[in-house]
Amino acid sequence: LCGIVFAVPCAAQTGWKPEHAVEIVVGSAAGGGNDKTGRTLLKIWQENKMLENAAVVNKVGGGGALAYTYTNQTAGDGHRIAVARTGLLTNHIQGLSPLNYTDMTPIAMVAADPMSLTVRAASPIKSVKDMVARWKTDPQSVSISLGSSRGSTTHFLVAQIAKLSGVDARKLKVLTFGGGADSTINLLGGHIDMVALGPGNVISHHKAGTMRMIAVASEKRLASAPEVPTVKEQGFDVVQGGWTLIVGPKDLTPAQIAYWENLLERAVNHAEWKRSLQEDSAEWLFMKSQATREFLKKEYETDRALLVDLGMVK
Repeated sequence: LCGIVFAVPCAAQTGWKPEHAVEIVVGSAAGGGNDKTGRTLLKIWQENKMLENAAVVNKVGGGGALAYTYTNQTAGDGHRIAVARTGLLTNHIQGLSPLNYTDMTPIAMVAADPMSLTVRAASPIKSVKDMVARWKTDPQSVSISLGSSRGSTTHFLVAQIAKLSGVDARKLKVLTFGGGADSTINLLGGHIDMVALGPGNVISHHKAGTMRMIAVASEKRLASAPEVPTVKEQGFDVVQGGWTLIVGPKDLTPAQIAYWENLLERAVNHAEWKRSLQEDSAEWLFMKSQATREFLKKEYETDRALLVDLGMVK
């Protein structure tokens, strides 16, 4: 009967907007990747008077699980959103968290993060083929840090290259540290042979000549390091990256979702956001709620298959 016989406006047309303070929940400490995403969005919203009554809330623990659980406590309330990454799927697949993306409201995909492989400048490993040749002699001959966790996008990168090469990915010498910064320090110190990380962690060292990125796992070369070939260019059909997603608690209404989609679309098209992506060698990406939900459904199955191959699904 909406607007036809009685000229009553539809509920969705009335729109929705926050009535009190908004929380942007992040699963990393101040200075971490998720925290930077949250604070960049907040800065754009506040400086451009898009949304002023908001704050970043840090809920660190469980590879993001604590942040997602906290966000989900306010079902149906559009005043709390969270920055999410691949752990939202992989934690659930591995049985580390009961929460899955289907238990929350995916609002929008806001960035893609390609992965890269990097060695010390003096390393004899010059290419992906060099790395594979060593693996075929001894899978334990190259020590690779994945950052802070196994079963992550960085782990998927080396595992897929191994699989294409006929090498058992479970036998590779992979290590984890506190995060990208710790991994980088260990590489510079000569304690490991390689890091598989987002380019933002290593690009300054690559440009300074202390490290050498041997490959990026993106569809095309990075604008920030055009001299570094892709994994595909080197003969291995692997594109592997992470992504950054904004989620809300379960049971958000279409009007609440529409408000956040609109606000996020305005933010990701702002010059400040694009500059922040460039700093981290991340790629611009924007997908609304329904497209994001469909993407996550496929991604969940892909990640599950990779984790089964790695023997990490209970």
